[in-house]
Formats: sequence, structure tokens, C-alpha cells
Amino acid sequence: MLNVEVARPQIAAYLSAKLSSDDGVEVGPLERITIGHSRGMFRVNASYRQGGEAVARSFALRVEQAGMFGTNTLDEVRTMRSMRAAGFPVANIRFVEFDPAVIGTPFFVMDWVEGSSGPPNDAALRDYVTKLHELHQIDWRKKEIPFARIPSVPVDAVHQQVDRWMDVHRWGRVLPEPLLEEAATWLKRNAPDDLHLTLVHGDPGPLNFIHKGDEVQAFTDWEFSHIGDPNEDWLFLGGMRGRGVMEPPQWREYIADVTGHVITKETWAYWDVFNQFKGACANTSALRIFITGANPAPNMAAIGTALKLSMVQHLSTIIGMSYAREGE
Repeated sequence: MLNVEVARPQIAAYLSAKLSSDDGVEVGPLERITIGHSRGMFRVNASYRQGGEAVARSFALRVEQAGMFGTNTLDEVRTMRSMRAAGFPVANIRFVEFDPAVIGTPFFVMDWVEGSSGPPNDAALRDYVTKLHELHQIDWRKKEIPFARIPSVPVDAVHQQVDRWMDVHRWGRVLPEPLLEEAATWLKRNAPDDLHLTLVHGDPGPLNFIHKGDEVQAFTDWEFSHIGDPNEDWLFLGGMRGRGVMEPPQWREYIADVTGHVITKETWAYWDVFNQFKGACANTSALRIFITGANPAPNMAAIGTALKLSMVQHLSTIIGMSYAREGE
């Protein structure tokens, strides 16, 4: 867990070594800009002289947090740089540091993007959904994004992601959890027939994009990105992260209206289970981080227990209903 007071002079020294300044860089108090769990996000206000001229500029500092959600800086940076090169709205990454000796954990520094990650207006929301659909249309094979897992056929993508999240769960758990083991088997056996392979953001929705006026300025939080089916994104948006904007049935209609992408009730239910499973497995990592003392904050314990169990209950209900229908 980053101690911002300790990190401030370390960040100043780091930027002094990276930026062309006459006599070093001064850094103001680090400002936490989101309550992210997988990463800490801070605004860094830097001032220095360059060629005798005073320079003041802001950066965004993105910091790993003890392995939360089983993600890492390298994969996220690779994806973001590939997407920016493809012309997609992504912040420019200036510096990447993998050596934990600098501030105690890997991090990267981005150019500051002006705008808000708060609730968007109607036009900005429509722009976001349109751009998320455009993300799914990108020819990811030509972009050569160096993902660790590249599925050969669509169903492989489901199996790879189920295995990925079970690995995270097993890393974080205290004891085996049969309900999640059964859910993993159910997801593999019941994968839809009409799967597609696209670039998946993995964590789309409010708070994970920056907007200004009626337009999206940047997609953020790429640590879950991978190759998979686009409905994973749509259900994460409409079934989980976007519930504060509208309810899932309204999201299903809205997505179809804006993009022309129609999601059946059966497909919606499957990907709802998938994302609840993904969330439960990811949240288990918080329990390990809390128990080991890597981050003793009470919210880590809550995420790794109560929040995780609510997701297990939700997915168990949907799976139970599917078994009941099969028995009719």
C-alpha cells in the first residue's frame, strides 16, 4: 500500500531523472483521484525549469497494489500502448517502472487527461457505448497485442478466462469453495454456440473512462483486457458497473439501440454468471492481501468476504434456475 508522504520525494527524484529540467523537479502533495482497488491512482503536480522557463504540468500515477485481482503492470501497459497506437482514446504513457525499489511497487506515469470520470451526460454515455462497440470491431490480430493468452477458437477464450480467474481465486482463498469450482465447470459446459473473438476491455463502465462535455477523452483501467467474446464487456457494463445509470433490462435495450448489437436473454444470463464468477474470484485476492498484512485496510476484508459471497450467491441462483429448467 503506497504511503503518499513517503512516495512524494521518491516520485520527485524519479521525475527529475526522467524529465529534462534545469535543476530538478518539485512535486506537490499527491492527490488520490479514484478509490480503485487493483491500482492506486494519483494526480502528480510537477513544477520545474526547462531552458530557463518555468514549467508546470500534471501526470497520472498508476500504482500496483500487492497483486490485487491478479493483474500486473506489464500486461496493462502493453495493451494501452497498442491501443493508443491504433488511434483509440487512451492516455499517453510516459514512463514505466517495474523495480519496486523506487516507491515499493511497480508503477507507470501517464500524461494527465483533462475531464471527469464521474457520471456522464446522455451524449457522453452514448459516445462511450459507441466507442466500446468500436473497440470490439478492431482487428486485434493486425495490432499484435502481446497478450499472454491467445485463443485459437472462440470457446478456448471462455476456458482460458475461467481458468485465469480460478487461478486468482485459488491464490487468494483460505479453503476450497465448491460453489465456485462448480460454477467454473458450468461455465465451460454451457458456453454459448455463437461466440466471437474480439478485443475485450474487461472492466468497462462508469468511473473507468474520462469524458469532457459530450465526448469520451480516454478509456482507463485496462488491467483485465484480453481476447474474448464482446458480451463479457456488455454484461459487465449492463449487469454490474452500470447499474447506477440504469437497470440491466434497460441496458440491454440501450446497447441494441446505440450499437445494433442484440443480446438474447439466454446470452445475457450466461455472461451475467461469468462476470459474477469473475468478480468473486478476483475479490478473493483481497482476502489474501488483508490476511498477509500487505494491505490491512478493513475494506480489503470486506471485499474478500462479504462482496465476494454476494457474487457467489447471485451466480448460484442463476445456475440453480438453469438446472431447474433442465429438469422440467
